[in-house]
Amino acid sequence: MSKISLIIQREYVTRVRKKSFLIISILGPLLFIGIRFAPRLIVASRSEHQRVVVVDETKTLCGVLESNATVNYDYGYCNIDVNSVKKIFADSGHVSVLYIPKTEQIMEVKLFSKSDPGDDVVSSIEYQMNNILEKAKMKAENLDQAMIDKVKSHVKVKDIVNNKIANAGYNAGLGYACSFLIYIFIFLYSMQVMRGVTEEKTNRIVEVIISSVRPFQLMMGKVIGVGLVGLTQFLIWVILGFAVFSVGSSYIQSKEIDPKNALTEQTYKMGAPEQNGSITTVNTSNLDAANDTDDGLDNMLRATNWPLVVGGFLFYFLGGYMLYSALFAAVGSAVDQETETQQFMLPVTMPLILSIVVMGSIITNPHSTVAVWFSIIPLTAPVAMMARIPFGVPIWQLGLSMVLLIAAIFGAVWLAGRIYRVGLLMYGKKVTYKELGKWLFYK
Repeated sequence: MSKISLIIQREYVTRVRKKSFLIISILGPLLFIGIRFAPRLIVASRSEHQRVVVVDETKTLCGVLESNATVNYDYGYCNIDVNSVKKIFADSGHVSVLYIPKTEQIMEVKLFSKSDPGDDVVSSIEYQMNNILEKAKMKAENLDQAMIDKVKSHVKVKDIVNNKIANAGYNAGLGYACSFLIYIFIFLYSMQVMRGVTEEKTNRIVEVIISSVRPFQLMMGKVIGVGLVGLTQFLIWVILGFAVFSVGSSYIQSKEIDPKNALTEQTYKMGAPEQNGSITTVNTSNLDAANDTDDGLDNMLRATNWPLVVGGFLFYFLGGYMLYSALFAAVGSAVDQETETQQFMLPVTMPLILSIVVMGSIITNPHSTVAVWFSIIPLTAPVAMMARIPFGVPIWQLGLSMVLLIAAIFGAVWLAGRIYRVGLLMYGKKVTYKELGKWLFYK
């Protein structure tokens, strides 16, 4: 046992001291947090550059369209000929000219630009104009705005599971994040085990090492040592990620654009244009009251069964890693060069890749037959079960999945050990699946 611990220490220390480990440990959380906040920062940074000059021949929409997080309307050229306005801004890449032709019924408007302003700008204009014109038509038909507001309903479905408020979107995001992290870690560190075995075999270092330890001890030392490296990096990611996320959230909130100008609020806050250009505002008291009862992120975090989520993550991370790293070690010992591993990699990695492919189906319906079977079969369970845990999993399914995964680990270690002890000292021979089958029964 002491020999295995020495191998574990060697594998752990040599990898933790590498510059690549430190760089990935620091940049990893920054990358994930960047993906999380980048869209909001991009929207906030570009909002002041989307200037739209309005030319309105109908004389009804000048001053009515409200600037928001996407578009900043300019009414200084509203009554000037559109061709003259186009010439003024012909060389400007950050200004678009919105032309509203004089027609009986506005069905189409034109947006002239030197460079494409993007779908966000076009969608924002379409959304707001449709809303304004719709309310103008209601008023023209003598429909009472107060009555229209009164009959409008905003129904919110509150999902209650086992007397606890749940949020399907939040559960899906949590499950996907945990599953994807497990997938990445298993692939990343199992590949390190395989490359380490192949490198030592190619350099003939292993011939010296196995003079002191058994091949099985060497394999287990590598698997456990590299696994501890992965666990260490994950803990670093959690600590740094939480710190960066807290700082990023505070910064974003301080720079957040007023939600009254957000596109999602326009349906309720925009009204029909009066003859004098003013706007009839819709009563939003009911909406505000509904928003007051919304479940915030803090409530969802408190409602999450964190002992189960964290415990499940650690179990399936370590279990999935042990299962696949043993198989990867066997593949690395069976070949002389890393380029020769491709023929054996596909059957080993296919279940892991397949579990990611069906991830969308599992998250959409976590209790379907596909989701249940994928979360029980050991080769797909590490990814599939973590996607289901935030939604709630029957105890018998979770227990069966864990028991089968543990049994599969012992089976994979035995299988890999039989291949490892023969392949480790096998040189200069092209290995086939038939040859691997023979190695399993060598004494």
